[in-house]
Amino acid sequence: IDYEPRLHVRCASEFLGAFMLVLTIGLNVTMASPATGFASAASAMCMIYSLANVSGAHFNPAVTLAVVLSGRDKLSPGDGAAYMFCQFGGGTLAGMVYARFHAAGPNAGLTFTLKSAAGYGPNAAGVVELFFTFFLAYAVLACATTSSLPGRRTRQSFYKALVMGACVAVGGISAGRISGGAMNPAVSVGVTAANVAHNGWSEAPPPYATCACFTLWQLTGGLLAAVVFSLTHPDEYKKAPLLAK
Repeated sequence: IDYEPRLHVRCASEFLGAFMLVLTIGLNVTMASPATGFASAASAMCMIYSLANVSGAHFNPAVTLAVVLSGRDKLSPGDGAAYMFCQFGGGTLAGMVYARFHAAGPNAGLTFTLKSAAGYGPNAAGVVELFFTFFLAYAVLACATTSSLPGRRTRQSFYKALVMGACVAVGGISAGRISGGAMNPAVSVGVTAANVAHNGWSEAPPPYATCACFTLWQLTGGLLAAVVFSLTHPDEYKKAPLLAK
Protein backbone atom coordinates (compact mmCIF):
# COMPACT_ATOMS: atom_id res chain seq x y z
CA ILE A 1 0.00 0.00 0.00
CA ASP A 2 1.38 3.39 -0.99
CA TYR A 3 1.95 5.73 1.93
CA GLU A 4 0.68 9.21 1.09
CA PRO A 5 1.12 11.45 4.16
CA ARG A 6 -0.96 14.60 4.39
CA LEU A 7 0.56 18.03 3.89
CA HIS A 8 0.88 18.89 7.57
CA VAL A 9 2.81 15.66 8.17
CA ARG A 10 5.14 16.39 5.26
CA CYS A 11 5.66 19.94 6.49
CA ALA A 12 6.55 18.65 9.96
CA SER A 13 9.10 16.37 8.30
CA GLU A 14 10.69 19.30 6.45
CA PHE A 15 10.72 21.43 9.61
CA LEU A 16 12.43 18.68 11.60
CA GLY A 17 15.01 17.92 8.93
CA ALA A 18 15.95 21.58 8.44
CA PHE A 19 16.09 22.09 12.21
CA MET A 20 18.50 19.20 12.77
CA LEU A 21 20.70 20.18 9.84
CA VAL A 22 21.06 23.81 10.93
CA LEU A 23 21.50 22.85 14.58
CA THR A 24 24.32 20.45 13.64
CA ILE A 25 26.07 23.06 11.53
CA GLY A 26 25.67 25.79 14.14
CA LEU A 27 26.98 23.73 17.06
CA ASN A 28 29.98 22.60 15.03
CA VAL A 29 30.82 26.12 13.89
CA THR A 30 30.40 27.82 17.25
CA MET A 31 32.42 25.11 19.00
CA ALA A 32 35.16 25.48 16.35
CA SER A 33 34.91 21.86 15.24
CA PRO A 34 37.28 20.90 12.40
CA ALA A 35 34.70 18.42 11.08
CA THR A 36 31.74 20.68 10.29
CA GLY A 37 31.49 19.49 6.69
CA PHE A 38 31.41 15.82 7.66
CA ALA A 39 29.05 16.35 10.60
CA SER A 40 26.54 18.28 8.47
CA ALA A 41 26.72 15.59 5.78
CA ALA A 42 26.09 12.87 8.37
CA SER A 43 23.17 14.82 9.83
CA ALA A 44 21.65 15.24 6.36
CA MET A 45 22.05 11.54 5.56
CA CYS A 46 20.45 10.42 8.82
CA MET A 47 17.43 12.67 8.39
CA ILE A 48 17.04 11.77 4.70
CA TYR A 49 17.01 8.06 5.49
CA SER A 50 14.50 8.76 8.26
CA LEU A 51 12.12 11.06 6.40
CA ALA A 52 12.54 10.55 2.64
CA ASN A 53 9.39 8.44 2.43
CA VAL A 54 7.44 11.12 4.30
CA SER A 55 8.20 14.35 2.45
CA GLY A 56 11.03 13.61 0.05
CA ALA A 57 13.49 15.02 2.61
CA HIS A 58 14.44 18.27 0.89
CA PHE A 59 15.30 20.29 4.03
CA ASN A 60 16.40 23.07 1.70
CA PRO A 61 14.24 25.74 -0.02
CA ALA A 62 16.52 25.73 -3.07
CA VAL A 63 15.99 21.99 -3.50
CA THR A 64 12.24 22.40 -3.08
CA LEU A 65 12.26 25.16 -5.70
CA ALA A 66 14.15 22.88 -8.09
CA VAL A 67 11.66 20.04 -7.58
CA VAL A 68 8.67 22.35 -8.13
CA LEU A 69 10.17 23.90 -11.26
CA SER A 70 11.16 20.52 -12.69
CA GLY A 71 7.45 19.80 -13.16
CA ARG A 72 6.29 16.19 -13.66
CA ASP A 73 3.73 16.66 -10.85
CA LYS A 74 6.38 15.83 -8.25
CA LEU A 75 5.42 18.76 -6.00
CA SER A 76 2.77 21.41 -6.53
CA PRO A 77 3.71 25.10 -6.17
CA GLY A 78 1.38 25.41 -3.17
CA ASP A 79 2.89 22.44 -1.37
CA GLY A 80 6.34 23.68 -2.30
CA ALA A 81 5.63 27.07 -0.70
CA ALA A 82 4.46 25.27 2.47
CA TYR A 83 7.66 23.19 2.49
CA MET A 84 9.81 26.30 2.15
CA PHE A 85 7.97 28.10 4.94
CA CYS A 86 8.59 25.17 7.29
CA GLN A 87 12.23 24.82 6.23
CA PHE A 88 12.85 28.49 6.99
CA GLY A 89 11.02 28.05 10.29
CA GLY A 90 13.12 25.03 11.26
CA GLY A 91 16.32 26.84 10.36
CA THR A 92 15.31 29.93 12.34
CA LEU A 93 14.46 27.95 15.46
CA ALA A 94 17.70 25.96 15.21
CA GLY A 95 19.67 29.19 14.94
CA MET A 96 18.07 30.56 18.09
CA VAL A 97 18.74 27.28 19.94
CA TYR A 98 22.42 26.96 19.02
CA ALA A 99 22.93 30.66 19.82
CA ARG A 100 22.12 29.81 23.47
CA PHE A 101 24.86 27.17 23.49
CA HIS A 102 27.20 29.65 21.82
CA ALA A 103 26.50 32.24 24.51
CA ALA A 104 27.26 29.73 27.27
CA GLY A 105 30.28 28.14 25.60
CA PRO A 106 34.02 28.82 25.48
CA ASN A 107 33.72 30.88 22.27
CA ALA A 108 30.97 33.16 23.54
CA GLY A 109 32.90 36.29 22.65
CA LEU A 110 33.53 35.29 19.05
CA THR A 111 31.20 36.16 16.20
CA PHE A 112 30.21 33.52 13.66
CA THR A 113 28.29 35.13 10.83
CA LEU A 114 27.50 34.98 7.12
CA LYS A 115 30.25 36.63 5.13
CA SER A 116 32.74 36.07 2.37
CA ALA A 117 36.20 35.04 3.51
CA ALA A 118 39.15 37.41 3.50
CA GLY A 119 40.30 38.06 -0.05
CA TYR A 120 36.93 37.26 -1.60
CA GLY A 121 34.17 39.70 -2.37
CA PRO A 122 30.45 39.08 -1.98
CA ASN A 123 30.08 38.24 -5.67
CA ALA A 124 32.70 35.50 -5.49
CA ALA A 125 31.05 34.04 -2.39
CA GLY A 126 27.64 34.22 -4.05
CA VAL A 127 28.79 32.48 -7.20
CA VAL A 128 30.33 29.65 -5.16
CA GLU A 129 27.05 29.29 -3.27
CA LEU A 130 25.21 29.13 -6.61
CA PHE A 131 27.53 26.44 -8.02
CA PHE A 132 27.34 24.10 -5.06
CA THR A 133 23.63 24.66 -4.43
CA PHE A 134 23.11 23.77 -8.09
CA PHE A 135 25.28 20.68 -7.54
CA LEU A 136 23.15 19.56 -4.58
CA ALA A 137 19.76 20.35 -6.15
CA TYR A 138 20.68 18.67 -9.43
CA ALA A 139 21.78 15.53 -7.60
CA VAL A 140 18.45 15.44 -5.77
CA LEU A 141 16.52 15.76 -9.03
CA ALA A 142 18.60 13.09 -10.78
CA CYS A 143 18.75 10.58 -7.92
CA ALA A 144 15.56 11.10 -5.95
CA THR A 145 12.87 12.21 -8.41
CA THR A 146 13.49 10.11 -11.51
CA SER A 147 11.34 7.17 -12.53
CA SER A 148 12.19 3.75 -11.11
CA LEU A 149 14.36 1.60 -13.34
CA PRO A 150 12.93 -1.72 -14.60
CA GLY A 151 13.68 -4.50 -12.18
CA ARG A 152 14.17 -2.27 -9.17
CA ARG A 153 12.79 -4.19 -6.22
CA THR A 154 11.49 -1.23 -4.25
CA ARG A 155 10.42 2.33 -4.96
CA GLN A 156 12.80 3.61 -2.30
CA SER A 157 16.16 4.74 -3.68
CA PHE A 158 18.45 3.76 -0.84
CA TYR A 159 21.56 5.36 -2.27
CA LYS A 160 20.10 8.84 -2.54
CA ALA A 161 20.78 9.81 1.09
CA LEU A 162 24.43 8.90 0.59
CA VAL A 163 24.59 10.96 -2.61
CA MET A 164 22.96 14.01 -1.00
CA GLY A 165 25.12 13.75 2.09
CA ALA A 166 28.19 13.55 -0.13
CA CYS A 167 27.06 16.72 -1.93
CA VAL A 168 26.71 18.52 1.41
CA ALA A 169 30.23 17.40 2.39
CA VAL A 170 31.74 18.35 -0.96
CA GLY A 171 30.17 21.80 -0.97
CA GLY A 172 30.87 22.49 2.69
CA ILE A 173 34.52 21.53 2.42
CA SER A 174 35.17 23.10 -0.99
CA ALA A 175 33.34 26.39 -0.43
CA GLY A 176 33.78 26.66 3.32
CA ARG A 177 36.85 28.88 3.11
CA ILE A 178 35.19 31.15 0.55
CA SER A 179 31.54 31.58 1.51
CA GLY A 180 31.00 29.23 4.43
CA GLY A 181 29.49 26.58 2.17
CA ALA A 182 25.89 27.02 3.32
CA MET A 183 24.22 25.90 0.05
CA ASN A 184 20.85 26.27 1.73
CA PRO A 185 18.68 29.35 2.35
CA ALA A 186 17.43 27.77 5.58
CA VAL A 187 21.04 27.68 6.81
CA SER A 188 21.57 31.31 5.80
CA VAL A 189 18.44 32.37 7.67
CA GLY A 190 19.32 30.18 10.65
CA VAL A 191 22.79 31.71 10.99
CA THR A 192 21.28 35.19 10.79
CA ALA A 193 18.71 34.29 13.47
CA ALA A 194 21.56 33.06 15.66
CA ASN A 195 23.34 36.39 15.21
CA VAL A 196 20.19 38.18 16.33
CA ALA A 197 20.05 36.03 19.48
CA HIS A 198 23.79 36.18 20.23
CA ASN A 199 26.44 37.94 18.16
CA GLY A 200 29.45 37.46 20.40
CA TRP A 201 31.04 40.69 21.57
CA SER A 202 30.60 42.31 18.17
CA GLU A 203 28.49 45.45 17.95
CA ALA A 204 27.92 44.93 14.24
CA PRO A 205 24.28 44.35 13.23
CA PRO A 206 23.18 40.89 12.07
CA PRO A 207 24.01 40.28 8.39
CA TYR A 208 20.55 40.81 6.94
CA ALA A 209 21.84 42.01 3.56
CA THR A 210 24.31 39.13 3.26
CA CYS A 211 21.55 36.67 4.18
CA ALA A 212 19.30 38.06 1.44
CA CYS A 213 22.17 37.99 -1.08
CA PHE A 214 23.19 34.41 -0.26
CA THR A 215 19.57 33.28 -0.33
CA LEU A 216 19.06 34.72 -3.81
CA TRP A 217 22.23 33.06 -5.12
CA GLN A 218 21.19 29.73 -3.58
CA LEU A 219 17.65 29.89 -4.98
CA THR A 220 19.12 30.72 -8.38
CA GLY A 221 21.19 27.55 -8.07
CA GLY A 222 17.97 25.60 -7.52
CA LEU A 223 16.37 27.20 -10.56
CA LEU A 224 19.42 26.41 -12.69
CA ALA A 225 19.32 22.79 -11.53
CA ALA A 226 15.74 22.45 -12.80
CA VAL A 227 16.70 23.90 -16.18
CA VAL A 228 19.73 21.64 -16.62
CA PHE A 229 17.79 18.58 -15.42
CA SER A 230 15.14 19.16 -18.11
CA LEU A 231 17.94 19.12 -20.71
CA THR A 232 19.80 16.06 -19.42
CA HIS A 233 16.73 13.94 -18.59
CA PRO A 234 14.27 14.54 -21.43
CA ASP A 235 12.73 11.07 -21.04
CA GLU A 236 11.38 12.13 -17.66
CA TYR A 237 8.92 14.47 -19.33
CA LYS A 238 5.72 13.05 -20.71
CA LYS A 239 4.44 16.57 -20.38
CA ALA A 240 6.35 19.81 -20.70
CA PRO A 241 8.23 20.85 -17.54
CA LEU A 242 6.80 23.75 -15.60
CA LEU A 243 9.58 26.05 -16.80
CA ALA A 244 8.58 25.39 -20.41
CA LYS A 245 4.96 26.41 -19.94
